[in-house]
Amino acid sequence: MDKNTLFGKTAAGREALTSRPAGLGPRLRSLLIMVDGKRNLAEFEKLAGSLEQAANSLNELMAGGWVEIVGADGLPKAVAAVAAVPAVAPVEVPATAPFQPEVSQPVPVNPPAAAPAAMLPFSEARRQVVRFINDQLGPMGETLAIRAEGCKTPADLQAALPRIRDGLKSFKGSAVLQQFDDELADRLPKV
Repeated sequence: MDKNTLFGKTAAGREALTSRPAGLGPRLRSLLIMVDGKRNLAEFEKLAGSLEQAANSLNELMAGGWVEIVGADGLPKAVAAVAAVPAVAPVEVPATAPFQPEVSQPVPVNPPAAAPAAMLPFSEARRQVVRFINDQLGPMGETLAIRAEGCKTPADLQAALPRIRDGLKSFKGSAVLQQFDDELADRLPKV
C-alpha cells in the first residue's frame, strides 16, 4: 500500500458508526471516525503510531466493508477511474453541410447567483455534521462527533447544535463556526 493512498467510508461504514456492529471495536471505531476521503496512509501512520499498525487497522476496516480506497476526488478507485473519462456523444455532420465558423458567445460579467442549497435528508445531514466535526477537530472533536452520531431524529440534531457550535467555536474560532453555518446550518432538517 502506498503512503499516498486515500481512504473513504463506505455506506456500510457510515451506518456502522451509528449501529456499532460487533466486529467494530473502540480502536477501529475511532479510526473509522477519522476516515474522511482526505487522509492518506501517511497521516494514519502518525495517528496510529506506526505504519504497520495503521495498515493493519485500515485493512481490518476494509475487510469489514467499512472503508475503501478512494481517488483524490473522494470517489472509490474503480468509480474514480471511470469518472475521469468524460463521455462524449458522437456528432453527426452531413457531408454536404457548408463550413460555418464557430461564433463565440460573450461571457457574462456577473454570473447568476447560485440557488440556495436544498434541505438535506436527516441521515445525510447527520453524516455531514459528523464529517465537518471530524475534518475540523480530528480526535479533539470525538465527543462532539459521537453526540451528533447519536442523534436519532431531526429534533435531536437541532437540540445538539448549540453544543456542537460552542465546541467548534471554542476549539477553532469564529471562522470555522461561520464556515459550519455557511455550509450546513441552513441545510439541516428543521423540527
